[in-house]
Formats: sequence, structure tokens, C-alpha cells
Amino acid sequence: MIQVFVLEAISDDYEDLEKVTKEVADLGARCGLSVAREETLSALRHLIETGMASAYRLQPTPDVPKASQGVPPDDQMDNHYFWITEKGRERHLATGAEWPFREDGTLKRNWTLSH
Repeated sequence: MIQVFVLEAISDDYEDLEKVTKEVADLGARCGLSVAREETLSALRHLIETGMASAYRLQPTPDVPKASQGVPPDDQMDNHYFWITEKGRERHLATGAEWPFREDGTLKRNWTLSH
């Protein structure tokens, strides 16, 4: 579920680790889960390793950002922004029954982590 929340957090814009961590924690809290920063980092690393997310070092220039190669080192994660890839978007859109929220943002009735 944490990977699904990370994909949601990076699905509409380049996001820094602080924003991703906060959004994942907020989504988790809304469905009764406590998500630690390290769990978010682990999910983000996995998503990058499997081609569902990319890391970028954004520069204050009009140039199109270029993806970093692979997973940034742990001590550099805070210096990157993250964005969903096409493969990640396909996975995110296929979430279906897994996604714990209705369109209005409320928790689905009888939702459990096993979905």
C-alpha cells in the first residue's frame, strides 16, 4: 500500500522527498496506517529500481530535467525530486480495489489492508 501512496504523491508533479513523505504519511493516517519516513524511502527506492519512478536533480533553468541514473545514494535523496514514469502510471491506474478512498476522498466502507 505504501508504494501505491508514493505513486499517488508523485503522479502530478515533480515532488521532493519531504513532500512525498508528508503526503504518504497523511494518506496512511487517513486509513489508520502509521507510515515512517524509512518505509516511504524504501518504497521510493523500490519504485525507482523497478522503473515505476525516476529521480531528478532539478536546476533553476528552463532546461528539461534529466532523470538521474538509478536510485540516488541515501545521503542524496533529499537533493532530488521524484516523478512517476509511464510504467508507474500504468500501475497506479490499475490500483482499483486496492485504493482505499472513494472519489470524494473518504475511506471506502469496510476497507482493510488486505484489499
